[in-house]
Amino acid sequence: MDSNRWQDKVAVVTGASSGIGACIAQNLANSGLTVIGLARRVELIDDLSKNVSGNGKIYSRKCDLTNESEVQETFQWIKDNFSGIDVFVNNAGCIKAAFLLDSPTGDLKQLFDLNCVSTCVCVREAIRMMREKDDTGHIFIINSVLGHRVPDVPVPLFSVYPSTKHALTALCQTVRQEINFHKLNIKLTSISPGMVDTDLLAVYDLSMYAQLPKLQANDVAQAVMYALNTPDHVQIDDIVLQARFQHK
Repeated sequence: MDSNRWQDKVAVVTGASSGIGACIAQNLANSGLTVIGLARRVELIDDLSKNVSGNGKIYSRKCDLTNESEVQETFQWIKDNFSGIDVFVNNAGCIKAAFLLDSPTGDLKQLFDLNCVSTCVCVREAIRMMREKDDTGHIFIINSVLGHRVPDVPVPLFSVYPSTKHALTALCQTVRQEINFHKLNIKLTSISPGMVDTDLLAVYDLSMYAQLPKLQANDVAQAVMYALNTPDHVQIDDIVLQARFQHK
């Protein structure tokens, strides 16, 4: 990564307390960015900040991303204390291992509220702040391969999770058009990993997936860093990455 390009720029990462979000926050800070991690478990982000090896820093901010007033207060706090946002990574999300036929309506709403509605609110606020700053910006949506296709599996415990991710795929396409319409110097990249070895898998019976290859959180973080490091005239729209079986 260009050692000067994003030096001292400000990045915001949602769901930064563990897994993919934590790894992305660490990589950005090690590349010289000031990172604000948003999550409910801020103590985990504070612990993460102790391990920064680069010139950047990681700050924590407690925020319930499904509460619009909290989100708006948080973005105002970022504006007041850090003068804006240059990079925004929407990583927060949830999954429930269930059949739709067995899912309470509350669970369905929770999935759409966090995976879709909160993403829309956060992306809206991030773009508004980037537009006001009038500088180069980059937005990342951590999507999923399930946002592109749903595989046939013996026990399809997906509920509406793929539906929420398909919504993000469409959201990225429409928001890119809005960015272009308003002539904003902002890139938007969707990153869709396959199965990643994080705590999110704990909702499933892991014995069902023990033999399947899995990505590591840093694989996804490196995809973010790759897209972030492209020249100004290059936008990576979509990255889809899967773990593969390694044959000896």
